[in-house]
Amino acid sequence: MAGGADLPEGFGFVVVACAGGEPKNLSSPSFDVLEGPYQEEQDGRYWDYLVQRHEGVSFDDPNQHIEASWECPAPQGGGASTGGDITPIPGTGDADAWQASNGGKPQVRYAPKTGVETGFGGTAQG
Repeated sequence: MAGGADLPEGFGFVVVACAGGEPKNLSSPSFDVLEGPYQEEQDGRYWDYLVQRHEGVSFDDPNQHIEASWECPAPQGGGASTGGDITPIPGTGDADAWQASNGGKPQVRYAPKTGVETGFGGTAQG
């Protein structure tokens, strides 16, 4: 799963969720990677990139279909992931319009069977 946001002067910000470790080989016909990945301090499963958007590309436009590829190592007991669509990051640009067009459905299809790590050494059960 990945999200993107527009920055001034044609730059952009891409966040890749990769629970197994550092993602490799982020690429897209819609942007060029300038820097990254940088692991987020608050949640180490997220990795940030600075990108240069190509002419006419906007992460904030929910009507644009922006594809990218990357390789995530497999987390313990799971499978590796390889790319997908870049969606607007909630709270940026027209992310609200994208969420409305998505019927308000979550981006994650299935919740983990053993709960979700809280980040404080515990697991939240649903």
